Amino acid sequence: MESILRREERIVFGLRALYSKYGYRPYRMSKFEEYDLYAGNRSFLPSGGVITFTDTNGRLMALKPDVTLSIAKNLGGGPEAAPEKLYYDESVYRAPDSGLGFQEITQAGLEYLGRVDGYVMGEVAMLAARSLEEISEGWVLDLSHMGYLTGLVDELGLRGPERAELLRAVGSRSVQAVLAVCSSAGAPMSAAERLASLLELYGPAQELLPRLRAGAATAAELAAVEELEGTARVLESFGCLGGVNIDLSITCDTEYYNGLVFKGYVPGAPSAVLSGGRYDSLMRKLGKEEQAIGFAVYLNLLERLGGPEPEYDADVLLIPDGETPEQLAGAVRELTDSGRSVRVQPGGCSGLRCRAVMKMLDGRPVELERND
Repeated sequence: MESILRREERIVFGLRALYSKYGYRPYRMSKFEEYDLYAGNRSFLPSGGVITFTDTNGRLMALKPDVTLSIAKNLGGGPEAAPEKLYYDESVYRAPDSGLGFQEITQAGLEYLGRVDGYVMGEVAMLAARSLEEISEGWVLDLSHMGYLTGLVDELGLRGPERAELLRAVGSRSVQAVLAVCSSAGAPMSAAERLASLLELYGPAQELLPRLRAGAATAAELAAVEELEGTARVLESFGCLGGVNIDLSITCDTEYYNGLVFKGYVPGAPSAVLSGGRYDSLMRKLGKEEQAIGFAVYLNLLERLGGPEPEYDADVLLIPDGETPEQLAGAVRELTDSGRSVRVQPGGCSGLRCRAVMKMLDGRPVELERND
C-alpha cells in the first residue's frame, strides 16, 4: 500500500497517526467562510489574496485561505469548558506567488483551545518536532517568545509605523537595519544595541537559554525565558530537544500572537515548512476567552523535495494475442493474486519500465523478457 502513495500522502497518514496518538481528534470544516472574518484579520493571514463570491442569499463569502482563523471563530466553549484538541488536513486557497495566481494548497496541522500550561506548550512543540521527523531527517525547529521580543521593543519606546518597521528589521535579522530604525526614531541606543546583539544569537536551546536568562532585563523578559526553559525541559523528556534551536528573529503580529512561537525547517525546502505558536490575542480579538496554541504544516512546499521515483511502472506488461476478454481477465487475475502489478497493453513496452514482459500464448501468459 505504501508504495502506491505519493510522498505527501504518506506524510499526511503519518501525521494523522501521530496526532491521534496524543488525543487529538480529526476536524473537518466548510470550504467557505464569510469574507468579513478574513477582511478584519488580513495581517493574520499568510501572504496571498482571498477568492470571494456572493452566496445565493447575498452574503459575501470567501474560499478558505486559512484554517486557524476558522477553527478559532467556530469552536471554543469558554475557559471552563474541556479543551479542544483538533487536527486537520485541509485545502486552502490563496496566491502565495502573484505570478502563479491562486492555488489550492494542502495544509495539515493541529490546534489546542483551552488552558495552556507548561505541559501543553511542550506537547505542541514536541508534536511540531515529530511532524518534521515525519517529513525528513535533519529537521530543525526554531523557538522564540513574543514576550521576550516585545519586552525588548517596549524598552525602546517605539510605536506605530516605527515599531512595525523595527519588527520587520528584526524579522530579517538585520542588525544594521535595527540600529538604523532605532537611531532615526531617537530610541535609547543602549537598548537598541542589546536587541541587535540578541539577534545574532542562534543555536541549540540548551546552550542559548542560559544566555537569554542572563540577559533578561525586565520581568516580562524573565517570564518569557522561564516559559522557553519549561518547553525545552518537556522536549527533552520526550527525547526530541536535539534539533531545537533558539531564534529571537522569529516575529509574529502581536495583535494575534503572544508567548511561544516557532518555525520548522527540513533540508531542501525553500522556506519554513511548519509555523505556529500561541495565539491568545487572536482569541480575544474574536471575543473568545480561551487560550490557544497550534501549528500548520505547509504540504505544498514538500512537493519540491522530490523523492525516489518508482523503479517500474508495472511488474508485468501483458501483451494480448487474440484471447477473449474472459481469458485475458483470468490471466490478469492470476498474476495480480500473486502480488504483481499488471499493465495490459497491445504491442511493445516502448517508454514503459516493467520488470517482465509477458505475452498471451494459447490462453496463458508466457514470459518473453525480464528487466530486473
